[in-house]
Amino acid sequence: MLSFRAATRADLPRAAALSALVGWNQVEADWSVFLEHGEVRLLEDAAEGLAASAALLPYGADLAWISMVLVRPDQRRRGLASALLRWAMQARPGIRGLALDATPAGRQVYGLLGFADVFGFARWSLPEALPPQAIPVRPMREADWPMVLALDTMAFGAPRLALLRNFAGRAPALVAEGGFVLARDGLRTPQIGPVVAQDEATATALVAAARSALGRPAVLDVPDAATGLAALLAAHGGAPQRPFTRMALGTMPPGQPAQNFVLAGPEFG
Repeated sequence: MLSFRAATRADLPRAAALSALVGWNQVEADWSVFLEHGEVRLLEDAAEGLAASAALLPYGADLAWISMVLVRPDQRRRGLASALLRWAMQARPGIRGLALDATPAGRQVYGLLGFADVFGFARWSLPEALPPQAIPVRPMREADWPMVLALDTMAFGAPRLALLRNFAGRAPALVAEGGFVLARDGLRTPQIGPVVAQDEATATALVAAARSALGRPAVLDVPDAATGLAALLAAHGGAPQRPFTRMALGTMPPGQPAQNFVLAGPEFG
């Protein structure tokens, strides 16, 4: 019988090693978010380290995010991912909505479990800096947090202050009139997002400023509907790397995804 256990802080290096092994971009700081604000389950394999993992991150009372369903390559086809997904679906019985971001292969599996497509997006690389934009962008100040949280909750549909605070402590956090951008470090490359803005011009200015502040190539997750931003990225050396589909089960809180021009990442929503 499989025996999954709750993760502890001592597991963070091994969890990060597992996500690195399967080619993901997370660092220990990402795993720490799940541990501090949600739940993580692990399958121990004494001979080789961690065999599998899953995380569940609640956003308020009505939404929980399923993430980090990882299985070490030599442990696949044993039903581990399905068992972990069942745990995540049952861990918070009072939650009205569950969501996740699926790869094309995962989308087929999650669809059979009742998850429905919400929208598509793609991971983009951004090797070059974008040209400066006319809209002023400045560093975020403590006094900006009520505005940032209000904008993010409106766009995403649920509060996630702890996540945003975590990102803001890891990379430049910037604001413009009616928008903000955060970023974070990654194992292979920094990641820009989320970007929430009142319009595409503001979002473009925020992405350009974030890339400039990072000073190195980055990745970002762009909804398929943000065609103008995608065209700008492509015109300056950006390229889509792989597609994802946001999926949901149950009742999702209302949001305005059209104003979420860059997502926080498949692991965070």
